[in-house]
Amino acid sequence: MFRNFASALADSSLNQWISETYWLWPMLEILHFIGLSLLFGALLLVDLRLLGFLRMLEAGMLRRLTPLVWSGFLINLVTGSLFFIGDPLRYAVNIGFQLKMLLILAAGLNVLAFQLQVRPLLSDWGAGPSTTPMTRLVAFASLLIWTAILLLGRLIPYVGSG
Repeated sequence: MFRNFASALADSSLNQWISETYWLWPMLEILHFIGLSLLFGALLLVDLRLLGFLRMLEAGMLRRLTPLVWSGFLINLVTGSLFFIGDPLRYAVNIGFQLKMLLILAAGLNVLAFQLQVRPLLSDWGAGPSTTPMTRLVAFASLLIWTAILLLGRLIPYVGSG
């Protein structure tokens, strides 16, 4: 079913435009890197604070980083989707891509855990309080998952089908 979807995308006019516009792929790569920098850079600060480091960062400061995380994610969602549309038959069978998509799903579940379990606790934070075990677990999982996503993204051109 997924390969049928990829085949249909390979025959689309959007695929043709992406494939034939010589400057588009490098531009998408640049934007994808910028999105990753926004997402991972801001998330790194948040997660380190949630782990108990960077205690000088208060909850209000962490909340101000949230738009950067979401902006980076949105940029990567758009550019990543265009990468897939531009070469769907290669991505559909690529083990690096498949694992990356599974980890993005895991990251989404981790965000859900953050929203339900951790975010309500942040309103009471000042500059100094320690974190709860659940807060540290969510932050550690976030760092681990997003680091793996980053590494798998870099491996996609070098690994084949699984």
